[in-house]
Amino acid sequence: MTQLSINKTALLCGLACLFTASSAWSGDLLSAYRDALKYDSQLAAARYAMEAGKEKVTQGRSQLLPQVGASAEASRAWVHYQPGKSQPGIIESKDSSGNKYDMAISAQQPIYRAQNFTAYEQSKLGAQASELQYRIAEQQLMLRVAKAYFDVLQARDAVTVAAAQKEAFSEQLAQAKKRFQVGVATITDTYEAQSRFDSTNAQEIAARNDLEVKTNALRQITGTNQDWIASLNRQMKPTQPEPNDLNSWQGMATNDNLVLQAQLLNEQVAKQEVKKNREGHLPTLDLVGRVGKNWDEVGARNGGTDQTRTYSVGLQLNVPIYAGGALDSKTREAAANYEKTKQDVLTARRTLEQDTKSAFLGVTSGAAQVLALEQALVSAQSQLDATKTGQQVGVRTNVDVLNAQQQYYQTLSSLLQARYNYLLAKLNLAFQAGKLSEADLESVNKLMVKS
Repeated sequence: MTQLSINKTALLCGLACLFTASSAWSGDLLSAYRDALKYDSQLAAARYAMEAGKEKVTQGRSQLLPQVGASAEASRAWVHYQPGKSQPGIIESKDSSGNKYDMAISAQQPIYRAQNFTAYEQSKLGAQASELQYRIAEQQLMLRVAKAYFDVLQARDAVTVAAAQKEAFSEQLAQAKKRFQVGVATITDTYEAQSRFDSTNAQEIAARNDLEVKTNALRQITGTNQDWIASLNRQMKPTQPEPNDLNSWQGMATNDNLVLQAQLLNEQVAKQEVKKNREGHLPTLDLVGRVGKNWDEVGARNGGTDQTRTYSVGLQLNVPIYAGGALDSKTREAAANYEKTKQDVLTARRTLEQDTKSAFLGVTSGAAQVLALEQALVSAQSQLDATKTGQQVGVRTNVDVLNAQQQYYQTLSSLLQARYNYLLAKLNLAFQAGKLSEADLESVNKLMVKS
C-alpha cells in the first residue's frame, strides 16, 4: 500500500469516526430538533406570547357582556337639628345619632359601544398574529437547529481534513529532508514543506477551537451535550427542487409565507386601531339596572330603623363633547402607525421575493456545485497521484506535490461544505414557501448515517 493510500484511508476513517467524542447526548438531526423543542427559550417565549394573545380575545369579548357589581356601605352619623324659626310646642333643637347601611347590586349591559365591538374584532386579529408568530418560531427553530448541527459537522470535518493534510505535509517534509541529505534536493524544498506543515498546524488549532465554539452553540439550542452526532452520508446525491421553477416557488411564498401573513395581520390590526379611535367620538348607550336596600337609624321618624328598598332600570346615554383634543391626536397617531404597517408589508414582500429567489438558486446551483466538486475531487486525486509519480521519476518537484496535496484537501473541504449548504438551502426554500415542517427534517435526517 502506498503512503498516499494510507493517508486516504486515515482521512476516510477520520471522517467516519470523528463523531465519537464528548459527554451525554447522542442522536441525529431529528433528535436534536426534538430536544430543542423542549429547551429553546425563543420558542418558549413565542408560546407564552401566543397564550397571552388568546387571552386578549377573552378580554375583548368581556366588554360586550353584562357588567355586574355589588356594593355595601356602613357609616355612623351625628345630626344636630336647629329649626329656622321657633314655634310654640316644637322642640327648637335636637341631637341624634345612629348607623346607616346601604347595599346594592347594579348591572350594566352595553347596547351600543362601537369602540368595544372594534376592540373585540381587533383582539381576534391579534390572537391570529400571535399564533402565526409561534408557527414562525417553530420553523425558525428547525432552521437554527439544522444550521447549528451542520456547523458542528463542518467544524469536525475541518479538524479531520486539517489533521490529514498536516500528516501529508509532515511526510513530504520528512522526504524533503532526506532528499536534501543525500543531495538530490535543495534546502528550499525543505523550507517549503516546513512552511506548509506549520501553516496547516495552525489551521488545525483554529479548527479545533471552532469545533468547540460550534458544539457549544448547538448545546445552547438543544440543552444537551453531544455524545455522538450522526454524520452526512457521503453517497448523498443532490436533486433539483420540485417544481424546478422559480415563479412557482415565489407564488407559493406570496400565498403561504408565514412572515408575510403575520405582517398582513399586523396591518389589519393597525387599521382597526384607526377605526377604534375614530369611534371614540361616538355616543354610547347602555342598559342599566340597580337593586338596593337602605337602613337608616338617624332619620327614623318614630324611633327604630327606617328601611328603604329601591329598584331601577333604564337607559344611559353618554355623548363625548370635548376631551382636550386627545381623541383626534390618538386617531392621527393610529393613522400614522397604519401607514407604517403598510410600508412594512411592502418591505416584507420585497424581502420575501429576494429571499425566495436566493433560496431557490441556493438549491439549484448548490446541487450543481456538489456534483461539480465531486468530479473536481476525483480530478484532484488523479492529479495528486500523477504528481507523486512524476516526483518519483524526477519530472515533478516537491513543491509540485505540496501544491497538488493542498489542492486536493481544499477541494475536499469545499465539497463537504457545499453539501451542507445545499441541504440548508433546501430547508430555507421550504421556509420561504411556508411549507417547512418536521417532515422536511425527517427527509434530511434520512441522509444521516450513524458513525
